[in-house]
Amino acid sequence: MTKRTIILLALLCTTLGAIAQDKVRNISVEALGAQNTIGINYDTRLHGNSGWGYRIGIGFGYGNSDSFFEETTIKGVGIPLEMNYLLGKKNSKLELGVGTSIGVYRIKEELAYYYEPSPEHPEGKFETHFNKDTRFGYFFFGNIGYRYQRPKGFVFRTGFTPSFSYGKCGLARTFFYPYISFGWSF
Repeated sequence: MTKRTIILLALLCTTLGAIAQDKVRNISVEALGAQNTIGINYDTRLHGNSGWGYRIGIGFGYGNSDSFFEETTIKGVGIPLEMNYLLGKKNSKLELGVGTSIGVYRIKEELAYYYEPSPEHPEGKFETHFNKDTRFGYFFFGNIGYRYQRPKGFVFRTGFTPSFSYGKCGLARTFFYPYISFGWSF
């Protein structure tokens, strides 16, 4: 990540923080979920400690799939963007959200091909091809979970994140990850 990107993200968070003086904000570390592996999030309510809010983060994702003729590994850095709604009184809430994660991903594929027997190869023939590609990708996700959040202090989140993609630039993955997150509201 370049200095310019870091400075822009810091200015964005500072500006959002200045606008949201009466709103509850938090910073948290999340495992799995929309981050896929691990990441950090900034979350704020649009008013008070419940109702509508949004979340922005940055995280590292890793995944692989293995079948008899294909092995694919995906690694990358993504930025999840989410609109969410908190239902409930006091500090315990039902958390519902929808969003997208955009990022840059390194994809490595190993493909095996089997060719039927022929006069040159009476027993058949196997060939292996390797493809490496770095590309922009995205996926959409939902968020259903429990959130314990005080106006100031400890934040705990847990739940499930169903994810899916569409189109050529979408990551060719559908998954249903649990998530767990710990943070601090201010």
